[in-house]
Amino acid sequence: MLIKFHMHYITKFGENLFIKINNQEFAMRYEDSDRWNVEISETRKSILKYFYLIKDSEGNEIISEWRKNHTVKLNTTAEAYDIYDVWYGINSSQPFYSTAFTDIINRRNSKRRDLNIYEKTLEFKVNVPQISKENSLAVVGSNDILGNWTKPVKMQDDEFPLWKIKLNAEKIQLPFEFKFVIIDSKTGRIIEWEEDRNRYFFTNGFLNGEHKIYTFETSLGSRNNWRGSGTAIPVFSLRTENSFGIGDFCDLKMFVDWLKKTGQVLLQILPVNDCCAFFDCRDSSPYSSISMYALHPVYINLQEMGKLPAEKQSKYEKIKIRLNRSKTVEYTKVIKAKWRFFKEIFNRDGNSCLQSASYKVFFADNSFWLRPYAIFCTLRDRFKTPYFDSWKDFENFKKTDAGKFEKEHQKSVLFYYFLQYHAHRQMKSASKHARKNGIILKGDIPIGIARNSVETWKNPEYFNLESQAGAPPDAFSTKGQNWEFPTYNWNKIHDDNYQWWKLRLKKMAEYFDAYRIDHVLGFFRIWEIPLHSLQGFLGRFSPALPYSIQELEQNKLPISPNYLKPRFRYGFINKTFGKQANYVIQTFFDKTDGNILYFKSGFDTQRKISDFFKLKCDEQSESLKSALFSLINDVLFVEDEYKKNHFHPRIAAQLSEAYKELDGNQKQIFNSIYDEFYYRRNNELWKSGAMKKLPALIQATNMLACCEDLGMIPDCVPEVINDLQIISLEIQRMPKGKNIDFENTAAYPYHSVCTTSTHDTSALRGWWKENRRKTQQYCSQVLHLHDVPTTCTGIIAENILTKHLESPSLLAVFPLQDWLAIDENIRRKNEDEERINIPANRSDCWQYRMHISIEKLLNEDEFNAKVKKLANRNQNKFRRY
Repeated sequence: MLIKFHMHYITKFGENLFIKINNQEFAMRYEDSDRWNVEISETRKSILKYFYLIKDSEGNEIISEWRKNHTVKLNTTAEAYDIYDVWYGINSSQPFYSTAFTDIINRRNSKRRDLNIYEKTLEFKVNVPQISKENSLAVVGSNDILGNWTKPVKMQDDEFPLWKIKLNAEKIQLPFEFKFVIIDSKTGRIIEWEEDRNRYFFTNGFLNGEHKIYTFETSLGSRNNWRGSGTAIPVFSLRTENSFGIGDFCDLKMFVDWLKKTGQVLLQILPVNDCCAFFDCRDSSPYSSISMYALHPVYINLQEMGKLPAEKQSKYEKIKIRLNRSKTVEYTKVIKAKWRFFKEIFNRDGNSCLQSASYKVFFADNSFWLRPYAIFCTLRDRFKTPYFDSWKDFENFKKTDAGKFEKEHQKSVLFYYFLQYHAHRQMKSASKHARKNGIILKGDIPIGIARNSVETWKNPEYFNLESQAGAPPDAFSTKGQNWEFPTYNWNKIHDDNYQWWKLRLKKMAEYFDAYRIDHVLGFFRIWEIPLHSLQGFLGRFSPALPYSIQELEQNKLPISPNYLKPRFRYGFINKTFGKQANYVIQTFFDKTDGNILYFKSGFDTQRKISDFFKLKCDEQSESLKSALFSLINDVLFVEDEYKKNHFHPRIAAQLSEAYKELDGNQKQIFNSIYDEFYYRRNNELWKSGAMKKLPALIQATNMLACCEDLGMIPDCVPEVINDLQIISLEIQRMPKGKNIDFENTAAYPYHSVCTTSTHDTSALRGWWKENRRKTQQYCSQVLHLHDVPTTCTGIIAENILTKHLESPSLLAVFPLQDWLAIDENIRRKNEDEERINIPANRSDCWQYRMHISIEKLLNEDEFNAKVKKLANRNQNKFRRY
């Protein structure tokens, strides 16, 4: 069988077009007018899967198609195929090719069937993802077969969003004109025509047994600006009548039922990976995962897992009742109690479970990560610490004999297999329930991984363990954030074709149809903090282009030791510490000539100062430690750790005492250097880095890619996010525009998620009262109110949510707390109890729980009707005609 492929593509000088068919590459031949073709002979394969790519003259790949999913099912009786393709690039319809839309919102229920087979066949194909379930794509034209412009022929959608139709070429009058149209599936009525002039089809005829396939592009459906709404809530915050003091995977099903009842389409949760390191509240952050694959056992529902021995059941019920009465998640009590019951169920049911067919399938699919994970957990338990550098002979995974270890510690290893199997089964069940009910389940992929994790133990080459990641000072934290995660060795990850990240996302796609990229700015540059710092001020962006000594001299601000090392006058210390000044000077500083003080070598880092105060927990000591931390930060430049004699302007240095010591001209020069560095100098470097990483990650799955793009945003970030069609995040009180207090919701981009609050901010009602001046500004500028109530009333909350729901954003997703805020009868009495996390406080426990059970929420008819009315406000459906 001869198969000829054709592609129209405009290349640059030295570029060549290739086609990769079933993992075999073929060079295409240039014809003329930017047309390329290649002919192959194929007799073995019944299905061809292929994509196109561009290479330079030396054979290096420059670019490949974004969607690599051309597919042709060959008819074995055909003698020849002539295939005319279009390049599958990325465009504004890209989000609608995600499973969030193809498998949920616009899911088609057509059964796969073979199209008609003719002696001479003409087949048309076109991708149109933005068509509602009630409508179909059809073709209509100037001949009898195509309905003479009045009776469109419906195209087949069993490979949606690909539409196709096969025509008997022997009965077609050539040439002919035609158009693609959208029709009502039931009546066949045409409801949208292609707007351009008629398409014209002509060919030199068909040979016997010839099959010609033409793929087209169309803008049909692109005017259907679908919008939807949803709710964000962590799994741990869910509450049911049968909860064990914390939400679990099974509770997600009931919450999905509430979403469906109220007309919403999306449920967004925080990360659900295992964070068990210490088995206390230090593990409560869902962003401190020890594995990028393993699910958190704390979210396993004990009743669904198996039966407890009869003598343990009453004890279980008593503990469950006690824990479920708690207003907050008592993490330490919950995890320890669950662990005891896990072991009871494992002792009873473990053997039979591990012999089941479904478990064996799970193990075969996941053993590549499950085995090192179970060994890590066993060693953590054995040594009573996650710090693997203290595990003696096991500190290096690659030197560990995994098979031998598993045999010697079989029961413990199997216990962790058992837990992960049940976690997977329950999460998968929740995911299926969401998909069945038309709800998009949106996950969260953290930018970092815990320093003492399976990943850093197994693959230390992917991490810079001598540094830590965080964020510069911003609206979340005025002192910056130190997450304590190691930064990535992106060069090594790139060399391995980003497999570590791709596998991470593919695992996530087993449960989710959309995901949030946590701190997407970290894929452009990460805020890298030296290990001796506990705050974020002395960090630097990596990668970056630091200033050399010569550059600073050329800018007339030659580098000085005074710019790199904290130094203070006696008067400043006396003013800062008052009565404690003498103690501070004698304890922490060296005296020098010239009335200048420098930190002693034993106290010249924040970590050294922290160690000094480790056993002093009184309020005065904490205040003193905080003040000394601020002084440690008091420099103008930070030297690059990898490039000697190169310097980064310290973030927010204009607030430092060192800056105040500069004269007017020096301040002006420093400000110019600072602005150039943070807003212009590194843009191309950061953009090129992101364009290497993000496409590889996004193309790894068909999930809807969303991102958190808040903070100190370089100009290159919106450009890259738009080019890759990633859904951005918009928060009205955290404007991205310059010199404005609040974003205009009516001006939000369509490809965005808008929200009122996040897990890192106060909820709407808490924000309303925490800054009276801001609240007054908001009332005046946004709500146009003169009288500012002291609390966020239900009417005001509803007004704010309405503005977001009426915005152009693709999705409006609110924390449950902000939905509840519209009803003063059922919302929480104390708004301060609605906050989930305080980024500036590393010791903060993630304890927020619903104050009302999901069962009761489902029965709040008046509230639910109000939510549904809001959710349906210009939401949820593609434009109907």
